[in-house]
Amino acid sequence: MPAYFSSLTICGQVFHFAHLEPFTFMFHSERASRQLRVRVTFSNHCFSKAYDPKAQPLVGPIIRDGCQERTFCLVRYRLPFRLRGVIEGLQASGVRVYETATGRNWCYSILVEDPQGPYHVFFEVRRATGGQKQWQELRLVVESAYHQGEQGGPVLRGRMLFTLLCSKVYLQQPTATRR
Repeated sequence: MPAYFSSLTICGQVFHFAHLEPFTFMFHSERASRQLRVRVTFSNHCFSKAYDPKAQPLVGPIIRDGCQERTFCLVRYRLPFRLRGVIEGLQASGVRVYETATGRNWCYSILVEDPQGPYHVFFEVRRATGGQKQWQELRLVVESAYHQGEQGGPVLRGRMLFTLLCSKVYLQQPTATRR
């Protein structure tokens, strides 16, 4: 089975992305009265950043995200080695996630030591459709993850228990938080 992200060779060093392979976890939803299987995938924004040819020299290949040009980021590559555990830990009792200002996705932040400061993980949760329903109830896509030192902190709305968010998405109930 091919890797989800192909490895990159930059200045003779090979970077592998096994830590960003898709995975599935399960938890019991009281609200939905059933086990929910959550399939997790990652976007290349977890290891790349926007590329501006006028502001920075190109190191490594251009990484495409639709029509957007991105470039490899060593900090973004290094920090996601903990992401699987962070995402699986969201199902723990009392863990809250924050609705972003766009109302489309969610944010969970942790403090990291190197570089020191907040590390923000942005994700979207959707109900599985079509043939996906056979092996998952929900799809969680980690759309981006970055250290706050790279850019300002996120603009967030209200918060919600992660398990409640997943249950509401599965039951097709509104997920907007209070403003």
